[in-house]
Amino acid sequence: MRVISLGSGSSGNALLIEAGPNGRTRLLVDAGLPCRTLINRLHLAGVSPAQILAVLLTHEHNDHTLALPTLLKRYDPLVISDPATLATLADNSRQESHATTGSQTGTEQSLSLCLREKRPARLPGEHGACGKRMTTLLPLRRTLALPAGNSCLLGDIEIFSFPVPHDAAAPCGYLLSAGGCRVCVVVDSGSVTPIMLEAMRQADLLVLEANHDRERLLRGPYTYALKMRILSPTGHLSNEQAAQAILQTWRTNGLRWIWLAHLSQVNNTPQLALRSVQRHLVEAGAALQQVHLATLPRTMGPAWDSTRLWHDEYWWCYETLTER
Repeated sequence: MRVISLGSGSSGNALLIEAGPNGRTRLLVDAGLPCRTLINRLHLAGVSPAQILAVLLTHEHNDHTLALPTLLKRYDPLVISDPATLATLADNSRQESHATTGSQTGTEQSLSLCLREKRPARLPGEHGACGKRMTTLLPLRRTLALPAGNSCLLGDIEIFSFPVPHDAAAPCGYLLSAGGCRVCVVVDSGSVTPIMLEAMRQADLLVLEANHDRERLLRGPYTYALKMRILSPTGHLSNEQAAQAILQTWRTNGLRWIWLAHLSQVNNTPQLALRSVQRHLVEAGAALQQVHLATLPRTMGPAWDSTRLWHDEYWWCYETLTER
């Protein structure tokens, strides 16, 4: 397997996954970058967007789905997610279509929806109406509904979906297996559950949210309501929570790689996240030589190649790709 981070953070998230001979099975986990940026970074990774077999969605929020409309229009990849997520995206598409022809604006439609569903409404901004922006989609023509707790085989990759706690329709993480290696993706989760820990424990590469430093968030510029949303059990994982999850899934039989993902630009820094997680691991007596930690940047990030695992167990399968 080859895994490349195309972007990570509140402004957009996307992972490229390749497996099989010559990387013949290619998929994206989320597509939350501007489409032009996403396509440029795919080309930098040596991949044409037309080669993407499917897009796996963790949930429907804009920073995970932004590029989907253009990808669907130009390349028509299969879209895989929980049925509730697919239904929410389809419903949002219908609402946006109605908003462009009806008497209410899109914002008014969103605020009306908040009132009907008794949710707190916020004017569009960093987190949009009702707390998160939603992507306006074309009709989803090619979909595969994968309920959380189920698995499927897509080309050379086995996909297992599991639920995570986040304020979305049916947010999920993924455990991806191919060629004897496993990659676990857990982003946008306010707390850690036993099923998440079980999936994380199996991963050779773990992509795990470390969104914020708690004290920095509490002292920061966000509104009280937004701070409470982020800190809630369905919000986002802190650096300390990420460290505790790593400790609960610690492996002593060989190396593992951990990418700290979805770092807040306001309430965290790569240095702070790395230092905080390392400190908690050391304080717990963990042997840091058994794990390779890195933070994912908002720009083109690292590449991980599992084929090197079989040649040298101490080879750090990591390289940084930079945009031209």
